[in-house]
Amino acid sequence: MSKKSIIVSIAVGVFFWLITAKLWVGLIGAAFLVALFISSDFNTNKTGQKDNNEYEFSKEDEELYKYTLLVLMAEVMKSDGKLKSRELDAVKASIRRHYKRENEQKEALKKFQSILKTDYDILFLCTEINDKLDDVAVTELFMEILAVAYADDDFNKDEKNEIKAIRDYLGISTQEYQRIYSLFMKKRQKGYYKTKTKAKTNTDSQHKQNYNYSQSSNQNYNHSYNQKSEDYSDSAKYITIEEQEAYDILGVDCNASDEEIKKAYRALAVKYHPDRVARLGDEAIRQATESMKEINYAWDFVKEARGIK
Repeated sequence: MSKKSIIVSIAVGVFFWLITAKLWVGLIGAAFLVALFISSDFNTNKTGQKDNNEYEFSKEDEELYKYTLLVLMAEVMKSDGKLKSRELDAVKASIRRHYKRENEQKEALKKFQSILKTDYDILFLCTEINDKLDDVAVTELFMEILAVAYADDDFNKDEKNEIKAIRDYLGISTQEYQRIYSLFMKKRQKGYYKTKTKAKTNTDSQHKQNYNYSQSSNQNYNHSYNQKSEDYSDSAKYITIEEQEAYDILGVDCNASDEEIKKAYRALAVKYHPDRVARLGDEAIRQATESMKEINYAWDFVKEARGIK
């Protein structure tokens, strides 16, 4: 309840007291307004979701998301002491996706160049993101900085350390990182983070027929698989790489039960619903939609392989 609401309630109470000469009438009038204001505040919850289930748009959230994206991309670029042209191309591509007008793109690039020369409290920024944005926004933000790290196909030690630090600040567990990484690699293979040309969109049937990795993608996947924790069962080597990829995108072990896989898929379907990032701009919605497509394809693949009904 705001100070303004309290002042108004007191003023109304005093007014009723003066015109009726009865203190209890004034108290009842003030109490009524206090209850009314509290009820109004309660109807809008902390997540910004109102009683009519419409998401309340917050320009501050979108600005925080885009600003943090610029800062974290700059941190990844600076991590190895080299500002590589292909990484800058990836940053520019991200800016073009998130800022639609040319003047906004120029201003964002100018801001990014200024950020490169400045030191930032990354822990503070990541804490702000965690406090104000949903998990899906954190995931999409993290995949954007992975796109910068992989722009030159050289994910070096310094970049790995920087990515790990950011991952820890964002509260992304090792298991969740493995799932996000697998999802990112699949999206990257499909061209969602291309720097020069616009990604082509496949139909569902074409996508399912071409779900297998290309040779270069297999190499990338093997690289990611080697980074995984030893918690994965040894039986994973007995399934195809395409199956393992699908399990990783769903965030489950290949030995998980059908019910556990269904539960994981349902949780991701809720998490990646585009409405959850609607307040962050069109590009955030598009990326969350594409992520959900990849999760659906992975689910269909596992479901068919296991014969889940």
